[in-house]
Amino acid sequence: MLRSEDGARRFGLLAGRVASRVLRLVRRPPVAGWELATVKFRGRTIDLVQRRWVAITAASLVSHLSLYAVLLLALRHLGVGDAEVGWAEVLAVFAFARLATAIPITPGGAGLVEAVLIGGLVAARGAKAQVVAAVLVYRALTWLLPIPLGVGCYLWWRRRSRVAPAIPAPSAVLAGHP
Repeated sequence: MLRSEDGARRFGLLAGRVASRVLRLVRRPPVAGWELATVKFRGRTIDLVQRRWVAITAASLVSHLSLYAVLLLALRHLGVGDAEVGWAEVLAVFAFARLATAIPITPGGAGLVEAVLIGGLVAARGAKAQVVAAVLVYRALTWLLPIPLGVGCYLWWRRRSRVAPAIPAPSAVLAGHP
C-alpha cells in the first residue's frame, strides 16, 4: 500500500469491496471512497515519516530499551541471575518476542508474548518458576498496569473538559469587560 499510489488505490478498492460484502450480510449500505482514503493515508504517512523519522526512531528505540530494562530488572529481582541467563540472552529472547508479535494474533500479544519469553528464557537455562514469575511481573507492569491508568486519565480528562471555564472573547478582554 505504501509502495505506490496506484497500489494504495487498489488496496482501498479491495478493502471497500470486502467491507461492503460484510455489511450486506447485516443489511447495511455499502462503503464508498475507501480508495481515496487509502491514497490520502499513504500521502500523510509518507509525509510524516519524511519529516519526523528521527523523532519516531528515537521514541521507538527508547520504548524498546525501556521494556527490555523492565524485563531484565524483573528477572534479576525474582532470582534469575546473570550466571543463569545473561543480559545478551535476555535481549535475544526479548527481540524474538517482539518479532513474534509483529503480526497481531491476540490483542497486545496477550499469551503469545508470555509463551515466547518463558519458553526462550527457560531454554536459556533460567529456573522455570523464577522465569514465569518474572515474565508475569514484567507483563503486569508493561501491559496490564497501563490499562487502568489509561482509563483513569481518560476519565480525568473528560471530567476536566466538561467543567473547563469559558474563555472570554478577545474583544471583551481588550475592552476590560468580563
